[in-house]
Amino acid sequence: MADKTFMVQIQGLEKYFGEDKDRVHVLKGISLDVPEGSLYTFLGPSGCGKTTTLRCVAGLERPDGGEISISEKKVYSAAQRAYVPPNHRPIGMVFQSYAIWPHMTVFENVAYPLTIQRLPKTAIKKKVVEVLKVVGLHGLEDRPAPKLSGGQQQRVAFARALINEPKVLLLDEPLSNLDAKLREQMRFEIKALQRRVNITTIYVTHDQSEALAISDQIAVMHEGKLIEVGSPHQLYSRPKRRFTATFLGLTNLIEGRVLELGGNSNPGRLETNQGILSFVPATRLEKGQAVVISIRPEHIQVHKEKPQGLDNLVEGTVKDAVFMGDAFHCHIVVQDQLLRVHTHPFNPMTPGEKIYLHLDPQSCNGLPAGDTEGIEESNLGV
Repeated sequence: MADKTFMVQIQGLEKYFGEDKDRVHVLKGISLDVPEGSLYTFLGPSGCGKTTTLRCVAGLERPDGGEISISEKKVYSAAQRAYVPPNHRPIGMVFQSYAIWPHMTVFENVAYPLTIQRLPKTAIKKKVVEVLKVVGLHGLEDRPAPKLSGGQQQRVAFARALINEPKVLLLDEPLSNLDAKLREQMRFEIKALQRRVNITTIYVTHDQSEALAISDQIAVMHEGKLIEVGSPHQLYSRPKRRFTATFLGLTNLIEGRVLELGGNSNPGRLETNQGILSFVPATRLEKGQAVVISIRPEHIQVHKEKPQGLDNLVEGTVKDAVFMGDAFHCHIVVQDQLLRVHTHPFNPMTPGEKIYLHLDPQSCNGLPAGDTEGIEESNLGV
């Protein structure tokens, strides 16, 4: 595999807010590499440090330690006492509020970064027309900003961020001000735009669905630390950390102890209150170690009659079932635990009904039980 070219590199980033006894450690040794041309997302709950990291890359916050490089040029280094101000970094940024000037037209808003550079009017007009075509606003040059829809205002903000041909585009929760339907539509537009322009993009969000839909890679953050990095599919299907499993979508956690580790594509075996279950280790585990299985609700198959010849078969009782259109979302009591299960919309469940659940061994992701930092359990008590 060829070596990747990294457009943004962050090493040991530290940041504090406040002073003396009120000092808060916001970023705790963040290190990551953003591949050139990728859409790279910082994902995590509010207060985890994702926006602060983005602002440090932009130069809007000055870190207290570490290094940041953009296109192999250091824009911040604590050791070398180097700091490049925002206007000298090869970045474009779209803020949560868009920061569109209401007294200006679309053309004037997009042209503003070039106007303050005092470029010739003919050069400005040419570049503005080109970038408006890219974002789908061609023909709206003279439209006053207040006459734009939310989606059009966002496109103006994108166009203005791209007008100087930056090497990195920084997006700070750009969809949070849009309604749900438009937000879903704009996810696809952002991804299509990023691929069309082929610009390295760092995207900040707390919305797991948004991150899964648009990202090439996701950096999961929590309490100022980098928890795990991977593709959306890797982090959802085979997370290596318990926090990632519980934060990135719904999951069930079943506690147990390793009996056999398996190997050569054979699943390991785990002793649990629900019986002996087969599982696939997501990371290095040891025999006898306390482990939790993480399995998504959609990976549990429901049977009304007991099937034969299946591993990981447990008996349960339906506690409740809610019809959600595309599926029934059910709570199933199994021994001392309540499991979330999503079933086919034409397969309704009745409260009190006895059923059998097949926990697909390949979907039972084995994680260290001790990896509990900052965890809010997603499985419910009975």
